[in-house]
Amino acid sequence: MLYSVGCEYAIQALSRLAGRVKPGEYCLLRNILDGADLPGHFVGKIFQTLVREDILVSAKGRGGGFALCRPPEKITLRQVVEAIDGSGRHKKRCFLGFSECEDHPDCRNHRRCDRMRDQIDELLDETTLADLIKLTAETKGARSRKR
Repeated sequence: MLYSVGCEYAIQALSRLAGRVKPGEYCLLRNILDGADLPGHFVGKIFQTLVREDILVSAKGRGGGFALCRPPEKITLRQVVEAIDGSGRHKKRCFLGFSECEDHPDCRNHRRCDRMRDQIDELLDETTLADLIKLTAETKGARSRKR
């Protein structure tokens, strides 16, 4: 696994938030997670991290909850991944399953893995929450047409 479970939960929950409210509108965590198989307590902690990293804002009380700091088109997956897992985590992970990537000439697959890492970096930089919302809507639409 290249990214932590927390990072996966962050991406899923942020996508749900971004798909439910307009930028700047607050939404309660329980409403974000409604119908999702995500652990509320854990996602709550993840969201607090995202608040500290200036991806989300939070407010207590009536009308409170969580809101995106910026429009979904301005939040990249790289920002989310780095907020939760730190920068370059996947650079240290071996795609072949070894405990750490050993950057030495004896590893025949290192160059290939480096190219894959570069492609992942490019994907993280180019993909925004808005893109995920669009993909989710398209997937749901395709599923409903098949029924």
